[in-house]
Amino acid sequence: MTNPIARLVHLSCRHPWAVVGAFALLVLASGLYVARHFAINTDVGQLIDAQTPWARRDAAIAAAFPNRGDTTLAVVRAPAPEFAAQAARELADRLRRRPALFRTVDLGPGDDFFRRAGLLYLDAPDVAALAQRLADARPLLDALAHDPSLRGLANLLSVTLGTPLLTGQVTLAHMAPLLAQSAATVEAVLAGRPAALSWQRLVTTPAAATEAGLVEVRPVLDYNALLPGAASSDAIRAAAADLRLAERHGAHVALTGAVPLSDDEFASLQEGSPLVGAIPVAIVLVLLWRALRSTPLVLALCATMLGGLALTAALGLMMVGALNLISIAFAILFVGLGIDFGIQFGMRFRELRRIRPGTGPALLATARALALPLTLAATATAFGFLAFLPTAYRGVAELGQIAGVGILCVALPACVTVLPALIRLADPPPGTVAPGYPWLAGVDNALQTHRKTVLAATLALVIGGIPLLWRLTFDFDPLHLKNPGSESMATLTSLAQGTDIGLDNVQVLAPSLAQAAALAVRLERLPDVAHALTAASLVPDRQPEKLAAIAAAAVRLDPALDRPPAAPAPDPQRVAALRTAALSLHNAALDHPGPGADAAARLAQALTALARAGPATRDRADHALAGPLRLALDGLRLALHPAPVTLATLPAPLRRNWIAPDGRALVDVSPKRPAGTGFGDDSRLGRFADAVLRVAPDATGGPISVRHAADLIIAAFVQAALLAVGTIALLLWIAFRRVGDVLLTMVPLLVSSLATLEACVLLGIHLNFANIIALPLLLGVGVAFKIYYIMAWRAGQPARLEHPLTQAIVLSAATTGTAFGSLWLSHHPGTASMGKLLVLALVCTLIGAVFFQPVLLGQPRPPAPSS
Repeated sequence: MTNPIARLVHLSCRHPWAVVGAFALLVLASGLYVARHFAINTDVGQLIDAQTPWARRDAAIAAAFPNRGDTTLAVVRAPAPEFAAQAARELADRLRRRPALFRTVDLGPGDDFFRRAGLLYLDAPDVAALAQRLADARPLLDALAHDPSLRGLANLLSVTLGTPLLTGQVTLAHMAPLLAQSAATVEAVLAGRPAALSWQRLVTTPAAATEAGLVEVRPVLDYNALLPGAASSDAIRAAAADLRLAERHGAHVALTGAVPLSDDEFASLQEGSPLVGAIPVAIVLVLLWRALRSTPLVLALCATMLGGLALTAALGLMMVGALNLISIAFAILFVGLGIDFGIQFGMRFRELRRIRPGTGPALLATARALALPLTLAATATAFGFLAFLPTAYRGVAELGQIAGVGILCVALPACVTVLPALIRLADPPPGTVAPGYPWLAGVDNALQTHRKTVLAATLALVIGGIPLLWRLTFDFDPLHLKNPGSESMATLTSLAQGTDIGLDNVQVLAPSLAQAAALAVRLERLPDVAHALTAASLVPDRQPEKLAAIAAAAVRLDPALDRPPAAPAPDPQRVAALRTAALSLHNAALDHPGPGADAAARLAQALTALARAGPATRDRADHALAGPLRLALDGLRLALHPAPVTLATLPAPLRRNWIAPDGRALVDVSPKRPAGTGFGDDSRLGRFADAVLRVAPDATGGPISVRHAADLIIAAFVQAALLAVGTIALLLWIAFRRVGDVLLTMVPLLVSSLATLEACVLLGIHLNFANIIALPLLLGVGVAFKIYYIMAWRAGQPARLEHPLTQAIVLSAATTGTAFGSLWLSHHPGTASMGKLLVLALVCTLIGAVFFQPVLLGQPRPPAPSS
């Protein structure tokens, strides 16, 4: 390799303008190609080979039930659940008018079907008891339905605090929750804060009453954009603003679900101020200047790398068509590794320029000195990345393909053609400072004097740490890689505390509904399963009994609920009613001390203040107190007239979510979880997944799919690592023809790799789907550093810290580390963890290269006697 590369450098130096001009034309053509053909596929489902068995099961369910694909969940919160539900209905109605952006819009339990049939899904004794309570409450409902306004509520309160209180039909203690919540609502209105009195909260548990309104949509996604769901998410927010949900209902809409989670993750990759982004660039330039000590050399290297980046981008798009969310990282890898080759070339030129009469001879001598080391290092590094091509982890396989081809076909050729041509044109003068660290000569002497001790101690430390590897963990939860401060994650975390949104559910595709129902019965017997639902679960049991009880209540209540409401009250009538109610409350608190008296007195004071306020304030109070009541009465009217529910009468979209056109049926299985807990309990979900798989081996989705993906990725990295080590070792044997020299190169690499993984355990760094990419980089960069040393050692130069080669490796590692370490500053936890592990791997690799390997090599062997 030495003579061909030397001739190539010599040719580039003789015709520098031609080389630079041809390079510029190639870069220009590449830039135009990238501009016209740049594409990024942000579909994370394409990162893994779709032919794996579990991926095929996922695909089968997605094909059979397309409405269960990637969704956006609009979470509507308001001061009262009645307002939240109404705002969700209005939002859903508006979104259904945008079929170009939303394939489906689903209100779930808030849909009119469930509002009308909701009572049928209660247990039969509960339906009977509720129907009786409603019938008994007819007088109260009659009064509320006749005048559901601020005036009507105040008058009803005055009446209730009269004879019923005196006769003991009601007590202040019984009325205390209503009085306290009414007082809090009026006080908030007077203070100008959003408020509402939830009548649902008064008759149900607080947990049920605080549920948000949910609108689940399946948006049209654009996978050619970095944020595929941005258009649909913007449309949801615009619809909420146009409907004035905040002003009319005090409602706030937040987005979560698969699509917003993915979009927020991609958006976090772009966050960060220009200053934060400029700091790593400035550090890299300073390090380059420290290495090359010449502005023209720094500019030549930067121009070579930036041009090479354009060429590699064009080659990458030609090879894969569209970049994915992992392969787009080729840019950082190319720059980091390309700069290493450039620093090695530039510093050796700087060293030789001091003793050579001109730039041309110095460049030629540099080429002869570095031809084999650079070629070996580049080829070994490329092998480290290309080893991923046979694996099923498509995302990293494409990254390995682009990075490997870029190193072999762009970075190395540019380093021995374009860079020498630019240096020849710049013709930098000889430097005055010799490269190297002469002040480390004492350390070198000490290390060589105690060589065996240092080797034994290092190996003992690394081997002694091997048991730590059993504590090395892989974080399987992809949610841990997302920004917890993003809207989607914050909303998901809050929602998961009180609502089962099916995030951890798994699915089974059964040949028929009957088989699905039978499987669901078996699954529900498992201690780790909370529910196993099928389409049959949507048909309530004991319907005749429930319908009869509801119909009896409807006969009693319909005359009251259907009567026309009273005309709106003039403001003076509202004021009079408020004052009368306040006086009644005040007297009741005095006459009936004990439980409830304080709440009565508090409400009396609040109503008195409301009567003194302006009409606009009373309008807001009417909306806050009576608005939820009117919505609750509307819901009650619907619920009292359900129709029998059968599979045939289920709404078509709902039925389509559970039964495919070909008759196959879905079983949706949810895990048990302690009350008040959210998602992400890996041990609990692991037990749940194992239990389901024992009964239904074809189950997929949720923690089962995540586990399969993690297993596939780990297997891909193990396979790639073994292939990389094997091919690199073979390459080194072909070059060195000595097994001992191959071992002297590979053993330090193994030591650095073990030290990196052991340090992960000690520092509490978990491997995950993002940072595991640091491991092939460790092989590529690590073997390059060690090849530089072994080649110098084989040429008769002692591997010492004071040697210029050490400075080149240290500065190269620092430059590469700065480029990779900039990822640590990302707002995206996955990217930040990648940067953290990359820096750790680079530090361990550097220590292994500049300290352990020189000690391992010792003094160069004497040259073989000539024959």
